[in-house]
Amino acid sequence: MTLLLSIVALLLGPLIYAAGRRHTLAKRGLDAIIVLSIAFIIAVHILPEAFRHGGSLALIVFLLGLAFPVLLERLFRKATDTAHQFIVAIAAMGLLIHALIDGVALISEGGVGLAHAIILHRLPVGMAIWWAIRPSFGRVAAVSAFGFVILATASGYFLGDVIFEMAETKVLAMLQAFVSGSLIHVVAFGVKHDHKDQPVA
Repeated sequence: MTLLLSIVALLLGPLIYAAGRRHTLAKRGLDAIIVLSIAFIIAVHILPEAFRHGGSLALIVFLLGLAFPVLLERLFRKATDTAHQFIVAIAAMGLLIHALIDGVALISEGGVGLAHAIILHRLPVGMAIWWAIRPSFGRVAAVSAFGFVILATASGYFLGDVIFEMAETKVLAMLQAFVSGSLIHVVAFGVKHDHKDQPVA
């Protein structure tokens, strides 16, 4: 039941976001929720685990992930849009890893409270996926991303023990740290390459 509820919450995200975009004030509020939700996921879910399992090395990798988009954009000054879309793709990979861990958390020893927390935070995650992918890659890519996230969550749920062991590895911690840095860049500057006006839509 928890898996089904988490999927429903995820799919409700873009519906609520689309309805809110009809009104400017509501749109700004929803955009703020998305940015804060991504920041919350990074600060509360991803980075603490990465630092706990990766130690000080994870911090270094995180800083490298933060610097990576800047370095990439300098290398591809004449194709910044392409470079930025690549960064969003890296961030999407981070969401898949997070979805795997979500699936495990739904059946973890944390109990009903943890499961409810996972289900609730899937709503802004669904909004964030639609906001980040559809403008740059199109509707089909965004729908496909939802499919992959649902599949990743189900994999974590049904293969909990195996995935949990993977989540404890130092390699995964490094990957999470690196992706978190890249995702922060996406949050700060939006999915379109416009650093003068930091969009969240």
